[in-house]
This record gives sequence, C-alpha cells and structure tokens, in this order.
Amino acid sequence: MPRKSFIAEIIPETPMKLDGRSVIGLYSTARRAHEAGLAVLSAGSPYWVFPFEDNYALTVSNSQAAQLAEEVRIYRSKNHFWPPVPVSLPEKKISLIPTVAFATMLVAVFVFQGYFPKLDDLGMTSSVAFLEENAWWRLFTSMTLHKDIGHLVGNLFGISLFGYFASRYLGNGLGWSNSVACAALANLTNVLLHTNTIYLSLGASTAVFSALGLVTGFPVGSYFRTGRPITNRQWVIPFAGGLMLLGWMGSGTYPTDVAAHLWGFIYGLFSAILLAKMKIHAWVSKKGQLILLGITWLILGVTWFLAVNAT
Repeated sequence: MPRKSFIAEIIPETPMKLDGRSVIGLYSTARRAHEAGLAVLSAGSPYWVFPFEDNYALTVSNSQAAQLAEEVRIYRSKNHFWPPVPVSLPEKKISLIPTVAFATMLVAVFVFQGYFPKLDDLGMTSSVAFLEENAWWRLFTSMTLHKDIGHLVGNLFGISLFGYFASRYLGNGLGWSNSVACAALANLTNVLLHTNTIYLSLGASTAVFSALGLVTGFPVGSYFRTGRPITNRQWVIPFAGGLMLLGWMGSGTYPTDVAAHLWGFIYGLFSAILLAKMKIHAWVSKKGQLILLGITWLILGVTWFLAVNAT
C-alpha cells in the first residue's frame, strides 16, 4: 500500500484567501497543519491555523504566500517518508495443542514421581553424574521434574504463558525447540560452573525463563534486522517486563536456582535476537515447524529412556 505523507493533505496550486490571509495548505488534523507550519517558521514568518470545511487551513500573510507555499512543498518532499513506519512484528497463527501437551506432560511426570520417587535421582541435573558418568541426558530430563505441587503450578503457569507467546513469534516448532534447547544449555552452563562442587537441580523454571528470553529478545532482533523503529508495546514493554519478571520470579533464596534462571533467560534472549535478525522464523515452513516440534518431543522421550535404563 502506498505511503501517505505525514505532513500535507492538500497544497493548493494558487493560495486561497481566508480571513484576510492566504491558505497554503489544508490538513486533516491540526497537528499535521502545525507540522507543516514548521516550514513557515523556519523561513522566519508567522502562520495561523483555522478550521476550514472539515479540515485545518494553514494560513500566512498575503505578501509572502507564494514563497511560503513553496517552502512547505520543499519541506513536504524532504519529509515524505518521515517518520518511518514502525515495524509490525509478525505473529503466527498457531495451535494451542503443543502448549497444552507440554503442560500435560509436566503434570504426568509429576504424578509418576509420586509413584516412583526414584525418578528424581535418575533425572535431575547432577554435576557429579554428568562429569563422572557422562549422563548428559539429565540436562533435559531435569526440566520435567518438580519438587512439590507449588513448584509445579508456578512453572505450569510460566511455561504455558511464555512458551505460547514465544511460539506466536517463532512458530510452535522453533518456539518449543529453542525453549528446551536454551534450558538444556543453561543446565549445562551451571554444571560446568560447578565442577568442583556437587550441583543438583530440577524443574521447568529454566525452560520458563528461556521462553521469557525468547519473547523479550525477538523484538530486539527485529529492530537490528530492519533498523526501523518498533512500537513501545512490541519492544520496550516486553524487554522491561522481561527484566522485571526475571528479577521477581527468577530470584530468591535457596533452593531457588537463580543462576539457572539467569542463564536460561540470557540464552533465550540471544537466541531470539539471532533468529529474528536472520529472519529464520520466516524461512521455516509449516512442515519444518512440525519436524522441529517432533524432534523436541523425541529428545525428551529418548533422554528419559536413557535415564531409566542407565546403570
């Protein structure tokens, strides 16, 4: 759709007369008329704005009308595409099924934990098991385990909310695969930072903050790609909100794993910036999204198979 000049609506070829002054432009709003009036002021002359036939007339003194009309035309041509139109962030039409399925899986695993308490020992992130037994699968299985019902409910809310909104930007495949991958990376980072100590953790909160990082970082990456402004609703609010939520939900005293939350958010943030900047989300077809989603579920299934059958 062709863009409309933000300055002028109608500039008459020959200035009209209104209340003893010359009309050099008609505008749909008073603001547009005053914006055009900046050209008149820059030429060192005064101007007046009056309502006129459902528009607003920009008027100047008769003696300078022709000269000032030309100044407005020049100003209009120079600012024809200013301000630039803000980027409208793409939001995909996605199914709720993957979000519901992930939440249902967390509930199911929690129920199994009640019947098989050994699952905690088999699946939680453990620096000792990772470094001495190469139990890499724990980086994934740990994000499906929870300490108690309060722990589970909080993470169910977070992962459903942020996982869904991340998928609105990236698609279900890219959204959920990145949430899980960034959470696993966060767990790996914590393990490597605790090589000389015993480090144990469990819970989907790392994936929650990975998804929050994705939601926060996508508008930033879109800005880096286009260089065009993004509305506050799409960029400032998510970014500030993400940092506030990280501080509010991601901090606390033991046993809250603050470092895991922080790393999950950081990896999600930079992952989304990269994906949006390279516009990868636009290249992945619906079939590709399904494949990525399937791979994510396959990884979770295989890692639990390895955990249960580990000797």
